[in-house]
Amino acid sequence: MKTIFPTIIFILLHLYSNAQDSFNKLPQAANISCPILLVDEHIIANKNIITSKEDIEEIAVIKDKPSRKAHFYNLTANGILFAKLKKKIPSKTQAELNAFFNLEENNPVYVNGYLLEHDTYTIATESIATIDLVMPNEENDLDQKVINVWILSQEERRNGCSLQQMK
Repeated sequence: MKTIFPTIIFILLHLYSNAQDSFNKLPQAANISCPILLVDEHIIANKNIITSKEDIEEIAVIKDKPSRKAHFYNLTANGILFAKLKKKIPSKTQAELNAFFNLEENNPVYVNGYLLEHDTYTIATESIATIDLVMPNEENDLDQKVINVWILSQEERRNGCSLQQMK
C-alpha cells in the first residue's frame, strides 16, 4: 500500500506534464528566441517596421501565456509584442502568399517556423526576409507542402534576438 500511493501520484504528475499544450511548429523553429510583433491586431511584422518613436500610437507586451483558446496562442511561443501604429503597413494575406506559390488558398502558412492558426493574419511585406516552400518529410511530419515566411534575418535565426537588437 505504501508504494501504490506514490506510484499513482507519480503517474498523475507525468500525465499532467505531458498533457500541456505545445506549439505547432516546424523543426526550424527550435532555436528561435525572438518575439513576434503583432501590429494593429492582425499584421505580423518584425521590429524594423517601427522606424521612429513617432510611429507608435500604443504598445503592449503579453505577460502571461494565454490559453489554447486565444486566437494568437501559437504566436506566443517566444513572447509577443502588440503595437498600434500611426502609419499604414502594407501586407500580404496568407491566401495571396499561397496563390503566389500555386498552392490552395487555405494551405497552412508558418511564420518563423510557427503555424498561423487563423487566416485573419497578414504579413507585413517590408518584414519578409525569406519565404521557404517546405516539402513534407519525416523530420517535419507534414502531410502537404507549406509556406514558411521568415521575418527574421539569418543572424537572428542563428543567434536569436538580444535585448540590444530589440531596442
